[in-house]
Amino acid sequence: MDMIAEKISAEEIANNAINDFSRHLCVGKTKPIHQRCSIPSSKPETQRGIIVASLADGVSYIHNDLRCLETQTMKNVMRALGAEITDHDGYLEIKGIGGKINYNNQILDCLGSGLVFRTATALACTSDTPIIVTGDASLRPRVMKPLFDALESLGARLSCLAEPGKAPVVSWDGNLQGGKVELAGDISSQFITALMFVAPLTPKGIHISVHNHLLSRSYIEQTAHFMQLAGIELVYNDTMTEIQVYPGHYKPINVTLAGDMTSASYFLAMCTLFQGEYLLDNMPFHSMQGERYFLDVVEALGVRLAFDADTNQLRLTNPNRELVGDYHFDVSNCPNIIPTLAALGAFVNGEFKVTGGSITRLHKSNRIKAMVSELKRLQVNIETIYRDDIEDGFVIKGKSSHLGGETLSSWGDHRVFMSLFVASLKMEKPNLIDGFRDVICSFPDFFKQVENLTGVCYE
Repeated sequence: MDMIAEKISAEEIANNAINDFSRHLCVGKTKPIHQRCSIPSSKPETQRGIIVASLADGVSYIHNDLRCLETQTMKNVMRALGAEITDHDGYLEIKGIGGKINYNNQILDCLGSGLVFRTATALACTSDTPIIVTGDASLRPRVMKPLFDALESLGARLSCLAEPGKAPVVSWDGNLQGGKVELAGDISSQFITALMFVAPLTPKGIHISVHNHLLSRSYIEQTAHFMQLAGIELVYNDTMTEIQVYPGHYKPINVTLAGDMTSASYFLAMCTLFQGEYLLDNMPFHSMQGERYFLDVVEALGVRLAFDADTNQLRLTNPNRELVGDYHFDVSNCPNIIPTLAALGAFVNGEFKVTGGSITRLHKSNRIKAMVSELKRLQVNIETIYRDDIEDGFVIKGKSSHLGGETLSSWGDHRVFMSLFVASLKMEKPNLIDGFRDVICSFPDFFKQVENLTGVCYE
């Protein structure tokens, strides 16, 4: 088989190449033969930067932004609402709308991005003209009702056009007044983020009270950080369960973004599975991203880390011929690394337990169920851990080698695909994995960086 040389382009996505499950990637046993690769910029930081810059009155600059399908979708929606966004080499220039929605085309297509849909729905509720907000087949089944209910309690008039509580939805007018609202914290932090972003555009502002256990808190902290950079006044308690956002005007920002810690997790896992010394570029020394927790994971497994804050480089030294020990990791603040941890844990000789991931059942796939199912197909000893009858994590009794030689499903989820890819690099026989074009959602250069580190990538 020939090594993949082709790039997965935005044009292919437009031609519906994404989710082409008739094509599989063959991923076989290897060990990293190179020592260096680069981590892409942060997706959540890029998306939040685009939002506040688009709502600002003036011109903003966002440096080291991520270019992927979901950030492109965010830009397209913000352009549709009136922002002028120019892609330069290494940065974005954004002339904002000053908080005034100017949209006459009626339909906003958010494709498969939950954050884009939820934010666009909230912003649509400030428009005097009706706006339909929709998405693709992967987004329409996802839970939206808590956000719709919250917006309606604050004055919005919404109607679901298909299944109740799901996309697509129409906002009929700009009657969103603000006020007090309650939201569950264990379904999606994006509901809270969407309300925070729209709050300054309302006459009253919005006070959000979060009940149940708050998950993915770091994403709400990132939202607050970018809003404060843009001059918005907000206050919150230590647990982020009481958030008050006041009416105000977004100001332009000039910001340089960090590397993406979820994307970094795949390469941190590779470096942990194979003995050697490695260098990762564009790694943030300081980061608000909860997924930075993965660095604690690899250190616990015996990998030595050395940061160079001046160059944003991380040097990893892995002295381990095999991984041994019993571990328990709580991912309630960083659920996106659940699939990567499952891939890594399969090769740890001992009991490898991960909990706190219940929110991932509502992501692009049920990620715990997906990884347990596919790793069981590979004869990995993995069992689901439940909390209140909901998948919350898993426990693995791993070993240093697995046979492989199976055909695996990515479940239509780019993070499941990349995690199964990592696991397959350590299998005795190659695996076939579908959905490989989905990496464009968050990490278009994934295969290029894989080739930099391992030298293998086959179709």
